[in-house]
This record gives sequence, structure tokens and C-alpha cells, in this order.
Amino acid sequence: MSEEDVKRIASTKMWIEERIRTLEKEIDALRETLLVIDGFLLQKGFKAAAEIEPKVVEKIKEVPQTEVVAEEVVSLKIKDGRIAATAYLTPKTITVIPASTIKLKTSTPPFTSYLIGKKLSQMVQVDKDQAKGGAMSEEELLSFSVEEEGGFIKKISVKNYRTKIRLKEILNLITWTFEKMLEKS
Repeated sequence: MSEEDVKRIASTKMWIEERIRTLEKEIDALRETLLVIDGFLLQKGFKAAAEIEPKVVEKIKEVPQTEVVAEEVVSLKIKDGRIAATAYLTPKTITVIPASTIKLKTSTPPFTSYLIGKKLSQMVQVDKDQAKGGAMSEEELLSFSVEEEGGFIKKISVKNYRTKIRLKEILNLITWTFEKMLEKS
């Protein structure tokens, strides 16, 4: 076997290892998405088909779609390897849903004081300053909202993050904040 053949085989091995890592990340994201879907279905009283007694099927009403359609799904993992949340990404929005296995109160520091009151609010202010200078329109301003249920975070939505750098910064901030909140739980 020539040295060139060995190099090609080593290169192929490295490609396969990288591909495995990528697929494992995708599998983790899919598993977390299934957990979210299962939790949602259970919350809505979903029963397996085997548990339902046969009944006359009534005409199904068309339900408007309100769920986020993501182009990319990212698992937000904390240092101990647990998935703290799942981020659903589109070119303009980030929707973060905490993992169904954890409960995070909006009152637990540093959620309100740091993430909401400082970091995300600062990003909004930077955008407002740029809009005043004419660098962007009002419709392009970053905005965010927190949906809660019973004092617990249900969903965080961020619109108009605009750049990959800002996207990464927001995801890192949320991951770090959730990790600190879990340490205090």
C-alpha cells in the first residue's frame, strides 16, 4: 500500500468520524424534539390509538397552524451534558422551549435580572440607536417575548436577530442562564 493510499484512508476515516458526530447531534435534537412533542400531546390529552374506543368520526375542523416551523433545531446543552432546551431557528426568529424534564421559574436569578433586564434589553437598545441613525428600519429591530405558565418559562421568542454572530450570542446567553438557574433549583 502506498503512502498516498494511507493518506486517503486516514482522510476518509476522519470524514466518517466527523459525519458520525454530526449525525449524533442531529439524533440528540430529534430525540429532544420528540420529548417536546410527547409533552405537548400529553398536555392536550393525547391517547394512543389502542386506548381509544371506536367512535363515529366527526368532521375535523381545520385548525390554524400556530406552532413554529423551524429550518434548524438546536439542542442547548449545559456543562453536565443535559439538554436544557431546544431552539427552533428560522432566518428571523429563535424560539427556545425548555426541556420537558426541567422546570425553570421566571423568578429564578439570573433570568429576569441578567438575560431579560440586561443582555436582551441592551441588544434592543443597540438596534433602536441604529434605527435612529438610519442604519435599519423599525421593522428590523430585535424584539423578544417570554411566555410563561404558572410562573414557569414555557417559551422564549426572539425576532430579528439578523446575524449569525448575534444568533450564537443569544443561544449562548440562554444556555448559560438556564444552567445557572438549574444550579439554584
